[in-house]
Amino acid sequence: MNFWELENQPPENVAIIAQNGNEHTYSSLLNLVHEQEVQLYKFPKRTLGFILCDNRLVDIVLYLACIRTHQVLLLLDSQISGEQLKNLQDIYQPHWIANNGVITLQKNVKDAQLHTDLSLLLSTSGSTGSPKLVRLTRSSLQANADSIVMYLNINENERAITSLPMSYAYGLSIINSHLLKGATLVLNTDSVLSREFIERMHKQRVTSFAGVPYMYQMLYRTAFFKQDLPSLKTLTQAGGYLEDKLQRFVANYAQEKGLHFFVMYGQTEACARISYVPTNTIINKIGSIGVPVPNGKLELNPTSGELIYYGSNVMLGYAETREDLALGDQYKGCLATGDIARQDEEGFYYITGRIKRFIKVGGHRIGLDEVEQALQSHLEVSIAASGKDDYLIIWLESSDESLVEYAHDYIRQQYAIHPTMTKLVLVEHLPLLTSGKKDYLALMGKSL
Repeated sequence: MNFWELENQPPENVAIIAQNGNEHTYSSLLNLVHEQEVQLYKFPKRTLGFILCDNRLVDIVLYLACIRTHQVLLLLDSQISGEQLKNLQDIYQPHWIANNGVITLQKNVKDAQLHTDLSLLLSTSGSTGSPKLVRLTRSSLQANADSIVMYLNINENERAITSLPMSYAYGLSIINSHLLKGATLVLNTDSVLSREFIERMHKQRVTSFAGVPYMYQMLYRTAFFKQDLPSLKTLTQAGGYLEDKLQRFVANYAQEKGLHFFVMYGQTEACARISYVPTNTIINKIGSIGVPVPNGKLELNPTSGELIYYGSNVMLGYAETREDLALGDQYKGCLATGDIARQDEEGFYYITGRIKRFIKVGGHRIGLDEVEQALQSHLEVSIAASGKDDYLIIWLESSDESLVEYAHDYIRQQYAIHPTMTKLVLVEHLPLLTSGKKDYLALMGKSL
């Protein structure tokens, strides 16, 4: 069964609880989707549309209607800037743009050559204005949803809160996987730090929470882990590296509370999920990205150490122009992740760096991810590292100027880098992409 086949779910099951508390069964959700399909079928041909989405009921209804009627859509965060949106419009020339359920037809748009299998476009970076998109099919979305429900053991009794944007692959995978099993989505657009978010988790008896590293960092600093959340059963984390200290804290918290905690690894290019750490091994595998998701395969390139993934959830390829939307399957189920990794004796994988996240400073090859992880562990503050050859830049999320001297000393001792080749910057908050990952372009733009 496919996640978009709502007619195959128990009609009386609650599919969606809207932000205002209104419940929509699978039967009523299907009726809403049918109404939207009637509008889409009025188009003479398959169309390319942009949806400015915000985890609203109307967004999910339109998304499902597009999937079911074989339209091609690009999901964008509703807060995208006018400049970013115009850039994407100029490049891809959509036939229509939808915001809050209202479809606006675009004028003077030529027919598009859309590959038969193409269904969904997502940004590669999490930055809503990136013109480089990932081309996904219905079958790749379905394959990923199938594997997720297997290792998370999702059933119709689950109630997942939408803590992440649906324009972000991780957030969208939560929607797809729970619809697949006839479970309930608790819609939310509030910050995870807000009182409203916690109240919604209580009132709607939320069973699972998904977050990226910065969310867990923020929740750790608040009273979230002291809350009484009797319905909560599962915590998941993906979207980047969660520092070992915090990962261990959450794992111990989950163990004490009888919860399941899953650390996962994925990329938009694979519809979000590539590997996971089984919940019963997490305490002994801190720092690992785990083992392949069901029906997936991982291996290391013997020369470069790059992590290679094989699975039916791999994208068709990238798009950077409208003409690229006519291209077929360029990847054939094989994705070179760009991450360098190692495998332990029990088959668990560990990311050690990015192929492109290296610079040479004073003749030394420096892994920027390694620097970040080491400094975060040493200084216990959030760190971002970037730069160019012979110039390392470190940003520290702190106002404590004494940390600058500590960081300089640590870098000199560990990496033999002279302070004149290192710039350290204190910032109140590290800028983040909509995916929750660090926005290195924004940081570099302010520092060079």
